[in-house]
Amino acid sequence: MRWMLEVAYIGILSSWRWLLGSAAVVGALVGLLLAVGVLGGGSDGSGAALPSAIASPTPTPAASTNPTAVPQPTPTLPPILPPILPPILAPTVAPTVAPAPKFISVPILATRANNVGSLEFVLVYDSDKLELEQVERGLLSGDALIDFSTPSPGRLWTGIIDLSGIDGSGPVAVVRFKIRDNVGGNMPFTLENVAAFDANTLVDIITGTTPGEFTVSGVTPLSPIVTFQ
Repeated sequence: MRWMLEVAYIGILSSWRWLLGSAAVVGALVGLLLAVGVLGGGSDGSGAALPSAIASPTPTPAASTNPTAVPQPTPTLPPILPPILPPILAPTVAPTVAPAPKFISVPILATRANNVGSLEFVLVYDSDKLELEQVERGLLSGDALIDFSTPSPGRLWTGIIDLSGIDGSGPVAVVRFKIRDNVGGNMPFTLENVAAFDANTLVDIITGTTPGEFTVSGVTPLSPIVTFQ
């Protein structure tokens, strides 16, 4: 056992010495390099400076035989607006003015009335040309009661009562008509079914009648007349 330890110890000593020798050799080589200027001066033995690096030329790209076309932007044209036309005005049409309606007033005349307490009659007229509007009291019947109705077209019944009695001559009633459109010619007025009574005695009074008429081209109608006997 002891001899094995001695052999190991001798081996270690031999290795240590070999390591020290190797280190000495490396140190000598480094010192030699420093001396010749590899690490310090950078020159060879002739004294000429060694190039630190050889510059490689930068390769120039070869020109392409088919150059790539650069796309050009397409010019944008402004939008074309349609022309602005002036508005077309519709022709102004004058409004059609309807003719003003025409009216006539037909007085019912009484002559030589004496204490007439009541009077009634039927006025016959052309309903195709005239339209009845109103019946009013006349000058001779200012305080009398008056009533009227149209039992059929073209026939106007009128009744007048005056307790104080109607005396004298003049209109006992006024009938107002509207003339229909587009009519012409004569328009006759006749009195029928006339009846009159005395205001005091209630006796029938004999009467006579005279027809009247109106012409569209005229101004004043010819009044129908009730004549007391």
